[in-house]
Amino acid sequence: MILFLTIAVFLATALGVLAIYWLIESRSESLPQRLKEFAVSPPDKKSLWGRKGISERFGGALERLKQTERIKKDIVSMVTSEQLAGTRMMLSQAGFRHRTAYQVYILVRTILPILLFLLAIAYGKWKGLPNQKIFILVVMGALFGFLLPLAFVRWRVTKRKGEITDALPDGLDLMVVCVEAGLGLNAAFVKISEEFQLSSPTLSEEFDIVNREMVAGKPRQEALRALSDRTGVEEVKSLVAMLIQTEKLGTSLAQSLRVHSDSLRTKRRQRAEEAAAKTTIKLVFPLVFLLFPALFVVILGPGFIQIAKVLFPVMTGNK
Repeated sequence: MILFLTIAVFLATALGVLAIYWLIESRSESLPQRLKEFAVSPPDKKSLWGRKGISERFGGALERLKQTERIKKDIVSMVTSEQLAGTRMMLSQAGFRHRTAYQVYILVRTILPILLFLLAIAYGKWKGLPNQKIFILVVMGALFGFLLPLAFVRWRVTKRKGEITDALPDGLDLMVVCVEAGLGLNAAFVKISEEFQLSSPTLSEEFDIVNREMVAGKPRQEALRALSDRTGVEEVKSLVAMLIQTEKLGTSLAQSLRVHSDSLRTKRRQRAEEAAAKTTIKLVFPLVFLLFPALFVVILGPGFIQIAKVLFPVMTGNK
């Protein structure tokens, strides 16, 4: 009985959400259009619902209704666009930049919970589990299927950010060499994308995208700002800000890049020292709970056996 109630509640909730979404979308699109057609329709002299009757009786109400619907539509579109932009930006930072990446992501987050929901029910029925355990499996499966794509995308974002952060100081060193040798910033980007294809494909891809955007006619400042938004790395954001300010103020690009590269290299060394200092604390738990008990058994075990043989001969079988 509980299983059927669970399925009914899930289906009712899903259908209710879809119905509310469809109702809001249909009314937001059709109601202003119907009001516009109704307001501009030719007057009917034989009817009280002509333009004159509407303007006299319901003119103010219609204007307020139109304004309310317009405000509601603007708010819904603004929230939807912000959520869409945030999701697309997260997918871009994770490396999923195909034009259908957002649709695939939404499809996976919709289908996977339903699939795990059905698999949990089938597994529970196959194993003959009670309804309470099936209910727990169903809830856990649906929740896991809903959160798994988001966790995977965030893991990819963290991984790519770490790769870019580790390889950026070396890339800036190469950029300093290129600029001091007389190459322009665009040529330096091309050189970095070529040299880092094996050591850091992520950084090579990002700089290659920047170079292609500038070649296609996009202004340099916009291409650099897009790089900072696309990666989401603080070091890249500071690099972009430094390059933009250098271009605006006309200062030496090579000197600015050298100073910025030294600061990034210092930060990387400090992060390595911090990680090394944390290893001693992290090793305490494996040592105490895994290594020390095994050592105690190996070292003290024979001694305890001999003591037990001497003090408790009856229990050990020695008379």
